[in-house]
Amino acid sequence: MALAFYQSGNDKEKTVLWLKDVIRVFIVLFCLISSHALHAEEKTQSGPSSFSYSVLLRGEGQWVDLGDTWLNPDNVLEQRDERYEGYLLGNLRFKGLGGMTEAEIRLGYEYLAGETISGHFDADDFSSVVNQLYYQTLSEPISMALGRKKVRWGVGYSYSPTDLITQQRNPEDPADRLNRIEGTDLLQLSYTNGIGVVDLVYFPELDWDFGDPFVVNSRWGARWYQFFDPFDLSLVGMVDDDGEWAAGINTSLTLGNALELHAEYLYISENSRLYPDTEAAAEQFLYPYMPSSDDGLHELLLGGQYTFDNNLNLTLEYLFRSSGYSVSEFQAYTVNAAWLNEQYSTLVDNSPAVGGLQWAASNLAAPQRKHYLFTRLYHPEVFQFVSVEMYSYVALEDGSGLFVLAPTYKGLDSFDVYCRFEKFWGGNDTEFGLFPDNLSAIVGISLYMGG
Repeated sequence: MALAFYQSGNDKEKTVLWLKDVIRVFIVLFCLISSHALHAEEKTQSGPSSFSYSVLLRGEGQWVDLGDTWLNPDNVLEQRDERYEGYLLGNLRFKGLGGMTEAEIRLGYEYLAGETISGHFDADDFSSVVNQLYYQTLSEPISMALGRKKVRWGVGYSYSPTDLITQQRNPEDPADRLNRIEGTDLLQLSYTNGIGVVDLVYFPELDWDFGDPFVVNSRWGARWYQFFDPFDLSLVGMVDDDGEWAAGINTSLTLGNALELHAEYLYISENSRLYPDTEAAAEQFLYPYMPSSDDGLHELLLGGQYTFDNNLNLTLEYLFRSSGYSVSEFQAYTVNAAWLNEQYSTLVDNSPAVGGLQWAASNLAAPQRKHYLFTRLYHPEVFQFVSVEMYSYVALEDGSGLFVLAPTYKGLDSFDVYCRFEKFWGGNDTEFGLFPDNLSAIVGISLYMGG
């Protein structure tokens, strides 16, 4: 359930067996080659809506101004300050055989580069990922879905605690700009009664490297949803083979055409987060003992959005996570980071300090504290064909945060150009002040095609 949008060291890429890549590429080629034949065949059988497709081609470059924070002196964490990425996203829908089949396949290339005190480093990666590939019956009142699918149960904009099946929201990029989020492998049964839905889901954790066992952990989820005009209500829950479970509730309320309010609450039975030892002095060890807590945790999100007469949309959300560091725990974390930074600067052999910094950075995953505020302003047309979005994510305990400004030019339905400026702020002893990224700029272009 963590909203981790930073990892220490080089970005960790998934290792994929060559057989898996061959299968995925074959699926893409098969779909592209056969699309016109399928379209023509279904046109004669069931009408023009039986087959549809869309293709998104996106490329962007990113430049990052790195800050010399306590965790990253001389860029010892080897954070990239340049990134170039391009990808092709294909989406196919086919109605037939009593249901609908949908596929979303991402083919991408990414190049990363940076500088450290020891010199230049770079890395590149080709990837092929099946984000979605599932079959869903269209029968009523009972339907079934089988395959890899994105499931949306929550109501939050920046983050949804009750998205137990597929977590699709991250405050750094709520819209998943790069389409990296993968669906969940599942078997889902749904019962619909017109104004409500009951979902039962089996979504095991699978090892697609075909290790032993293939089913690593079995998980079951359920949702009860009902609409009571003008609000809706959902009860959700999940449990796995290890006995860990979670249960929650969410609701949204619409008042007129301008105001929408929403709320989510989730309880998780076990908390596996690591915590600093507040009793130990920083200089006593390079690797602080981080005991885990067995207590359950609570997550709460309260929010709403309002659309003004000029189409300006304002979204506000408050997030509370009981698993976050307390004042004393966060102070112990920053004191240790400051001591490691000093050891790196003064020791002739600073390799132990480097190891300590890398280990400390691996625990820097937002949200790290308890209280946060997300604010978003969006206007679909500030100027002709130009939309502007800006939002911030602020740690209320220390005032540090993240700000994003993202204007987009879209003159045609099939083309847009966008910029994205991202700024972290806060001192070295604050949550977002520990992040190495200081300021980054992204320029991207997108081309769409569909039918």
